[in-house]
Amino acid sequence: MKIQIDPEQDSFLLDHVVDRAPLLPTVMQLDLVARGLTAMTAAQPTGPPSAGLLLRGIRVGPPVQFAVTGPHHLDLLGGPDPTSRHGRSAARFELRSAGCAEPHLTADAEHVSEPAGRLLPASGWADGLPGGPDLIYPPFFHGPAFQVVGAFGRTADRGLAARLAPGLPPLRWGRGPTVLQPRLLELLLQCCGIQELAGTGRMMVPAAIESVHWRPESLVPGAETSAVAVVRPRPRQSRVFDGQVVAPGGTVLLTVTGYQATDLGCPANLKHAARLIRCLDSQPEPAAHPKAGTTFLQGAPR
Repeated sequence: MKIQIDPEQDSFLLDHVVDRAPLLPTVMQLDLVARGLTAMTAAQPTGPPSAGLLLRGIRVGPPVQFAVTGPHHLDLLGGPDPTSRHGRSAARFELRSAGCAEPHLTADAEHVSEPAGRLLPASGWADGLPGGPDLIYPPFFHGPAFQVVGAFGRTADRGLAARLAPGLPPLRWGRGPTVLQPRLLELLLQCCGIQELAGTGRMMVPAAIESVHWRPESLVPGAETSAVAVVRPRPRQSRVFDGQVVAPGGTVLLTVTGYQATDLGCPANLKHAARLIRCLDSQPEPAAHPKAGTTFLQGAPR
């Protein structure tokens, strides 16, 4: 699949700039993978009802960088995934561009029938989040389209929660709507980024994700309303995160296992980072919430 991306049409790129170069966000690269799977499976016979879309084995390579003007051409290469147990709709994808020896992103994608586990009602995590977006931006480099965190705070199990900011501008490709609702995943990834910034003083970018299970409820317009992301580091794996994004009524929208980041290569604004850390350190110890349903999944669902 040939893909042309142009900052003049795909204007969200101008809200994701590092060292004055627009970058294609990882969440938008995954949307291209979802688009490729949709195209690949469109002609297949309809199977059992889908419980959503599973992206797994995600590896993030060199960034897709853009000049401020002019298009950039990408190739999305896809074929059957021989390791899948589902088989019918599983595919392996690589996102490549001319002149770059390594793929920008690799991922396996398939439609699944197993439901995602429920964590906790969103209200149990969204109460009393003390931090606001003024503590995150400008330490984070995101512009308005990706300033997704409206409030954040610690949870009782060494984790962190973040509520989606209201009134975000539309996010779409210049040629049409997205397949996914990418800012749901962006909220979770930035939640992990806050945790990393508070712990290391460094800005991090995605490196790998074991799996992202997009529930059907997460794929429709309006799914972004008032969502809450909850993340926590794995025991004895402090740089590996699992998490979920939950709708106001407690419906799980997406589940992420095994998120890992890598150093962006430049320190954060230390003055702003210090304010963020002070806010989290001054937060009273959150009360533990009673369990409801299942807890975080460990490892990629198969």
